Amino acid sequence: GLWGLVNNAGVSTFGEVEFASLDNYKNVAEINLWGTVRVTKAFLPLIRRAKGRVVNITSMLGRMVSPSRSSYCISKFGVAAFSDCLRQEMYRWGVRVILIEPSNFVAA
Repeated sequence: GLWGLVNNAGVSTFGEVEFASLDNYKNVAEINLWGTVRVTKAFLPLIRRAKGRVVNITSMLGRMVSPSRSSYCISKFGVAAFSDCLRQEMYRWGVRVILIEPSNFVAA
């Protein structure tokens, strides 16, 4: 088994909705959301066997929005929802799912 998995990959872009391309949204989601889902699904059988844990790093922008950050916010909202669902599904197997939502390090 595998005792722990940490999903920490993330990219961010800036741009107002009207001017951001659809490709921009897709690229951010591909890494931030779908990358997390793919890696988790790949290792989940090992995590479950060891009764381990999955730790997903998102952002405070996965719970609230910020102008010019819609592609990032969408992807992090998705990771938060994925984590919440996974937590409920893995409870019966003794697997913990932890969501860490750091604040804005640039502003700090």
